Amino acid sequence: MENEFDSFYPPKPFLEKERQKQGHIAVTVFSIVLFAIAFLFFFDEQFVFLIELLAVLLVHEFGHYLMMKRFGYENVRMLFIPLMGAFVHGSKPEYRQKESILVILAGPLPGIAIAVAFWLIGMNQHINWMVEVAFLSFVLNVVNLFPLLPLDGGRLLNVMFFERMELFQLIFAFCSSLAMIALGWFVDSYLLMGFGFIMGLQVRGMHRKYMVHKSLRDSNVEYRTTYDNLTDKAYHFIRKEVLEHTPGLRRFMEESESEDTSTIVAGEVSNMLVPPHHRDAGIGYRLFILFVWIASIAGPVYLILTDEILNIFNGL
Repeated sequence: MENEFDSFYPPKPFLEKERQKQGHIAVTVFSIVLFAIAFLFFFDEQFVFLIELLAVLLVHEFGHYLMMKRFGYENVRMLFIPLMGAFVHGSKPEYRQKESILVILAGPLPGIAIAVAFWLIGMNQHINWMVEVAFLSFVLNVVNLFPLLPLDGGRLLNVMFFERMELFQLIFAFCSSLAMIALGWFVDSYLLMGFGFIMGLQVRGMHRKYMVHKSLRDSNVEYRTTYDNLTDKAYHFIRKEVLEHTPGLRRFMEESESEDTSTIVAGEVSNMLVPPHHRDAGIGYRLFILFVWIASIAGPVYLILTDEILNIFNGL
């Protein structure tokens, strides 16, 4: 009966899959150059620090990149954002919880492990540049493990415990943006405050998606699927909700002189879908990852504080 009922709905538009983009290495290099130029514009005498910063960021992002490649992500690419940081983006039709956890941890854990080695060697052999690189790597990677979105720590918390709790994710993201703004105000950093406001814009998009999903759940429309597997009936239900919650898109369609806006709407419908995420991480696995997470934060702090205390005693 379902297939017969679906026949009353027009076929959903064909949505061409995103092709594997070429030249992503050139784009990455170009973004690194822009990152360096912007940094030196504000901190023109910190060239050595820039090299150290780029090295730490590259180690972190290469960890994400290689793990995504290992698990078959498509269109994996790395980009540097001037004065903000860097990120690696990729996607796949379906996700597994264990894979997602490993992709997230593959960024900060190698950086922390290398930093520990640099710290121990640098402190014992009195090699200042190794200590500086280690400290910078500790700061960036440990902060990145804080339970705030969109940091790796916040993403890890979502994947392990709250992947299906969309309202909690929305509240969590909102609190994360407020925390980032507050931190920026406390340390007198307009950059952090601006990043917090950008996160707030992301929260607005998450709220729109949450409202669409809520309406779909109330109508028993399945949205945890891929566009290819989406039925024509479900497509038109989601299309209706997307237009209802996106006035700008609705006005664009009404005012557009183009005869065919279906591809644009289909793209928005696809963005509302949640790829299947198989929850294959048991409680024991998640508790172990939680231990690794806490140890990765506490370990570097312990190392630094221990050496600082020893330096104080040696100076007496």
